[in-house]
Amino acid sequence: MDDYKEIQELLKPRRDIKASDALRRKVRIALHNERRKRSVRNRIFSGISLGAVAAILVLVFIPSGISAKEILAQAMDALAGAGNIEMLVDVRTRPIENFRYINLNDEFVTHHIDIAENDSLLKWRIDKGERIALSTGKDIYTWIPSVKLGFHLSDTQNKDILGYMANLLSPRKIIEAELQNCINNKNTDYKINKSDSDIILTVHAAAQGNFDNPYLLNSSITESDNVRRYIIDAVSKKLKSATVSVISGGKEIEVLKVVSINYGSYNDNPFTLDKDIKFVETENSPAGLKGLTAEETASAVLNAFADWDETILDSVMIPEISEAVYREQYSGSKLISIGQSFTSGSGNSVFVPYTLRLRSGTLRRHNVALQKTDMGGWIVVGGL
Repeated sequence: MDDYKEIQELLKPRRDIKASDALRRKVRIALHNERRKRSVRNRIFSGISLGAVAAILVLVFIPSGISAKEILAQAMDALAGAGNIEMLVDVRTRPIENFRYINLNDEFVTHHIDIAENDSLLKWRIDKGERIALSTGKDIYTWIPSVKLGFHLSDTQNKDILGYMANLLSPRKIIEAELQNCINNKNTDYKINKSDSDIILTVHAAAQGNFDNPYLLNSSITESDNVRRYIIDAVSKKLKSATVSVISGGKEIEVLKVVSINYGSYNDNPFTLDKDIKFVETENSPAGLKGLTAEETASAVLNAFADWDETILDSVMIPEISEAVYREQYSGSKLISIGQSFTSGSGNSVFVPYTLRLRSGTLRRHNVALQKTDMGGWIVVGGL
């Protein structure tokens, strides 16, 4: 950050200083003198404060004669809370899957998003039909209405629950998230264009993670080669639309599109919990199985389905979840085979292939996802 003090100094608002050609030349010279391997645009976004980024976005598109103070004021206004927002976003996913999950072959599922930002408090609710998540500004709740069960998370970031969708919670979050992404990820390319009334920000990012095993490739936006496009009103600086496309087989496949954004009040207060949902406190997480390999853990868990051995199952899964979601389907099943464990993507899960014969005689082939707790025990986090 110290390398950019000169640029930041140039962009500080000063009384009666105009955004003249000379000022623009100074900025260009300062950027040119940076001895880095990244491209100019990546250096701009990775090293300057958030306010300066917004200032530069505006600076290159405004006529001379407007002071630097006015430029920064407009930029900071654009980053301020936009109040209440209603948004419809279509995503290629499944209604019951988590909010990070995408699938190139799935149909679009509409997500109804309500946002209320007041000072530093951001409330939101996202409803995709068979899964809902809500934030009070402090705690996050997520639930599945069909099983009347959900989770209460008290120390979790929005992105941990929503993945890329967390970027859409306010126009400010887009610039902030893309800035952080640029700082942390060198495999990102930024382009800024201006049409008659719009600023178009295009981001081309490489898939994050290890894909020696491609199992999770293209299963989320961050775990895919993707192109993100944001259309921002050049006058109000409000987000007008956004799309995300995954590059697969040499072509772009659109996986997310903002259908509509309504800046204004909503009719009813959407930030209330469903009264008939039982919320499980995730702080009371299971201890996990210790002293076993991933394959041994998967074998122990899947064999426990045969007679529904709660001693084992309750140590790797939250009892309320296994009872409500898995017991009916998996109780009485028989483990046929276990494969070699592998990793894929950017997370810390280990996947173990398995084949189960269900009570009905149907074969179930999938990969159980395991993670280690801070205490070193294996727990089940998916794949059933």
